[in-house]
Amino acid sequence: MQSSYTIVRTFFFIQMKRIIITALCLGCLGNALAQKFEVADAAKGTVKTNTFWSDCFLQVGLDMTLQNPYGYKFSDVFPNGKSFGVDVALGKWFSPQAGVRGKLNWENGIGLFRNDQANWLAPFYHPGENMDKGGYISVYGDVLLNVPNIIGTYRPDRAWDLSVYPRIGVNYNYGVSKGSLQVGAGLLNTYRLNDRWSLYCDLAYIMTGSGFVGSENTVATGTGTGHNGYLAIDIGAQMTFGTSHRDHRSVATNGFWHNWFVQAGVDMSLMKPYGYDFSEVFPKGVTFGLNAAVGKWFTPEFGLRGRLYWENGLIENTKLEWVPPVAHPEENYKGHGFGTATVDALINLTNAIAGYDADKKWHTSVFVRAGIISQFQIGSASPVGGAGLQETYRLNDRLSLFTELAYQVTTSESSAGLTGMGVGSGSNGFFDVDLGVVIDLGKRTWSK
Repeated sequence: MQSSYTIVRTFFFIQMKRIIITALCLGCLGNALAQKFEVADAAKGTVKTNTFWSDCFLQVGLDMTLQNPYGYKFSDVFPNGKSFGVDVALGKWFSPQAGVRGKLNWENGIGLFRNDQANWLAPFYHPGENMDKGGYISVYGDVLLNVPNIIGTYRPDRAWDLSVYPRIGVNYNYGVSKGSLQVGAGLLNTYRLNDRWSLYCDLAYIMTGSGFVGSENTVATGTGTGHNGYLAIDIGAQMTFGTSHRDHRSVATNGFWHNWFVQAGVDMSLMKPYGYDFSEVFPKGVTFGLNAAVGKWFTPEFGLRGRLYWENGLIENTKLEWVPPVAHPEENYKGHGFGTATVDALINLTNAIAGYDADKKWHTSVFVRAGIISQFQIGSASPVGGAGLQETYRLNDRLSLFTELAYQVTTSESSAGLTGMGVGSGSNGFFDVDLGVVIDLGKRTWSK
């Protein structure tokens, strides 16, 4: 006769699968979260922004992940790579089109969710040991882009919403006492029950490094298109909160095609692989290159930027040692160097703290970065994440100068050193210092 524990667990799994399938089917019908903005001009698609602390939301839910380590068939993910966990997230919408979310996931750590055939949760082929040691945790940062509000017009009465997002994060696997960087992308579907409560279904694919899945027989992250990854499916409830009144920071947004900008610059990078002394970065880790970006400010406080960065392909440092391939770093320049493609989430601190002023020339912004780095010589493609500080000075209505400093971390495939596999904080990292110009496109000012 089955124990009561087994019966409860079986019942839970059956209900969990039903809920996930139902939520996914409903998500396909609809369209991200309960947003309450005052329509300023429906014909132009503009709204009145709220205070900085308004339009916040809290999410709590359950999830299922399908692990897919490099070199293993996804068709074998059941039951080898299946796990269950809990999620909590906190976010904010800056406008009906764009917002941010921070998310915490604790996976495979609750006994009710146990999978005794989880061979792909490190340590490999020791099913149950990962949960016995506490499972793993992940911390994510997401940039939410509301598809219906970008393509169409914001409607306060819309019940279904759909958002897409890029993701950056870190994880730590208690099963093997290792962590790694993560990048990914996903879809968020929500259904509004009332002005405060919504239901959500989240589907994301996340790529991570070998530190997270490694064991005594480490499965290394593959170069090129190979990687360690997993699919995450979340369902849960969301509550909207925050102030709803407007103050001196409130403005009427412009249309979607306003407040765009392009920028171009030169840069210097200071490469610092894990386990090397930063005092030797000159000349062993110095490279030079070019960068270009295109972006948009959704409000005076929040914007997004897509950035391309090409390094060590035009100016050679003959004493460079800290880039792949390890045995012959000079081959990196001969192979046209390396590049990154990233998405940056920009927060204008000047406008967030003091309010928007059209005559202000100096602006200070901070940003979080997520993307992919590729060493062209060895054909690698690895996750990269970072943060930085930008200063701009406006010369006239169209032209500005900018300088910025950023620090990025990446996994071992893109560096001459090895990521700190046994140390959670170990990483390969590099600074880059940029100088250049910004050109504003379209309508620039915001209306009070």
